Amino acid sequence: MGIGDRIAEIMRVRGLSQNRLAKTAQISQSGLSSIISGAVSPKESTLQAISMALGCTVAELMGGSELIQVRRGVVPIVGEIACGTPITAEENIDGYADLPDGVHADFALRCKGDSMEPTFKDGDLVLIRSQPDVEDGQIAAVGIDNEATLKHVYHSELTLLLVADNPKFAPIQTRKGDNVVIYGLAIGYTRLFERETRQ
Repeated sequence: MGIGDRIAEIMRVRGLSQNRLAKTAQISQSGLSSIISGAVSPKESTLQAISMALGCTVAELMGGSELIQVRRGVVPIVGEIACGTPITAEENIDGYADLPDGVHADFALRCKGDSMEPTFKDGDLVLIRSQPDVEDGQIAAVGIDNEATLKHVYHSELTLLLVADNPKFAPIQTRKGDNVVIYGLAIGYTRLFERETRQ
């Protein structure tokens, strides 16, 4: 099974179309189609974007490990996301998060920092639904120069404004197209009871 076959299999399991995956990964649909068919080999940066959009690891797409066994009601935890300044979102599966009944999410990210308190706390698992854009005011996982942060998103003609819940943190203003990508919408979170009892 080649890279294209693995991408196609995860797309099938997750119910993703080529169009939706291409938009989420911010690559052309024709380029994605060529990768899936095996006509071209993806660059490392493209492979990273595709793996993040699929909620899996680059190693899984390259055949270095078994494909994710996508189970009903369970999503992979694919790394950390900054609730503060952006940090690199490590593309390593470090566990799985259970989903509440009726909730559809594609992957989960572990919060780090306090900029999104009181909505999200350090250590929370935020459930993300892969999509290329969100409405003004919604909370999204946003990539900036291959680093990820969790913020409210506001659009203007030329910029995206990323706003924290915690007023101690200044908004982040980015120009659209400047290595900025919306990975998906934050649709919920899980908080470990054990961590709560220690505070």
